[in-house]
Amino acid sequence: MTPDLGQGGNQALEDAVTLAALIGHHHDVDAALDMYDTTRRQRTTAVARSSRQVGRIAQAHSPMAVALRNSLIRLLPAGASTRAAARPQTWRPPGPEIDL
Repeated sequence: MTPDLGQGGNQALEDAVTLAALIGHHHDVDAALDMYDTTRRQRTTAVARSSRQVGRIAQAHSPMAVALRNSLIRLLPAGASTRAAARPQTWRPPGPEIDL
């Protein structure tokens, strides 16, 4: 995962909480690890993809790409970037309803 969203530490905490919850609800560690992979893969893939996309845009080097990026950013409605940055913060820890 690229560092462009600053989500590496958050993802590590989400991983730890999810893994602890799954192992705490299931005595078969292999089954808990399989469920962990199933539970986390979609979210971590989406966060990593978003981070990579932000990095491509933010780290543009060519003068034309930089000018285009800066112009488009000025055209964004107020709050658009805040809403996009808030998406990774929607995670909630797994509760007792974990279906194992």
